[in-house]
Amino acid sequence: MTSQNEINNLFNLSGKVAIVTGGAKGIGEGIAIRLAQAGAKVMICDINTEALDKAVRKFRAMGLEAAGVRADISAEADCVNVVNQTIETFGGLDVMVNNAAYYPTIPLLETTQADWDKVYAINCRGAFLMTRETARVMVNQNKTAPERGGSVIFIATLGAQRANRVGMSAYHSSKGAVLSLKNDLAGELAPHNIRVNCVLPGAINSMMPDENGIYQPVPMPVNKVPLCRMGVPFDIANAVLYLSSPAAEYVTGIEILVDGGMYKLPTFGYPEEQKVIRDYSADSVAR
Repeated sequence: MTSQNEINNLFNLSGKVAIVTGGAKGIGEGIAIRLAQAGAKVMICDINTEALDKAVRKFRAMGLEAAGVRADISAEADCVNVVNQTIETFGGLDVMVNNAAYYPTIPLLETTQADWDKVYAINCRGAFLMTRETARVMVNQNKTAPERGGSVIFIATLGAQRANRVGMSAYHSSKGAVLSLKNDLAGELAPHNIRVNCVLPGAINSMMPDENGIYQPVPMPVNKVPLCRMGVPFDIANAVLYLSSPAAEYVTGIEILVDGGMYKLPTFGYPEEQKVIRDYSADSVAR
C-alpha cells in the first residue's frame, strides 16, 4: 500500500452509517455531504419535511447514499424512530452527529419560560435522547464485534465556553450543558469503543454553495474574526469528518474550536450588537 493510500484510508468512511440531525440545511447539510463524500451512508434527520425531501434528492443526484426521516428530536418517540429507521435502512450505525439546535436571540428580560424550555428541549433533551438510542445500538454492535465501536459528535458553540454575544443566555447555557454531557459520556462509553467529542463553531454563514459549487465569502473585520471571514458549513463538516474517521480513533472527550480565531478576541466582542440589544431591552422594559 502506498503512503497516499494510507492517508486516504484515514478519512475513509466506506461501510459506515451516520445520522445527522438538522441535516437538511446549513451546517447540518454540509456535515451530511462531507460524511457521504467520505463513503458513509447517511440518514438525514430534520423537522422540516420539505427541506428534508429536497436534501435527499440533492444527495442522490450527487451520487451520494442517503435517506431521510422527519423528526422532532425533543420527542422521545421520534428519536427512537430515527434510530430504528436507520438500522432498517442501512443495517447498522457508526456515527451520530447531534447538530439540530434552536437558537433564538432574546434578551434575558424578554425570555419567557416557554422560550427557555423549548431551547433546552431541543438542544439538551434532543441530544440526550438521540445519543442514548444510538449508544444502545453501538454497545450491542461492540459486543459482537469488539473492533466496531462508534463516534458521537455534538455540535455546540463558541458561546458555550465564553459569552461572546449577549442575548443568547438560553442557547449558550444549553450548549454548556451539552459540553458537560460530552465529558460524562466520553468516560462512560469508552469501554465500548465509542468516542464522544464536540465541535464548537464560531461565526458561520450557513448558506451552502451556489449552483456552480462556489461560495460567496462573507468578509469580517479582524477585530471580530482574526481570519477575516465568516466560516462556512464545510469548515465545521471537515472537523466532524476528522472526529468520525479512523484518523481520530484515539481521540475522545475533546472540544474542537472552529471559529477563525474568535476565541482569542476579548470577551463580548460584538459592541455594536450589544448596543442594539441593550437599546431594545431598555425600550421593552419601558413599555
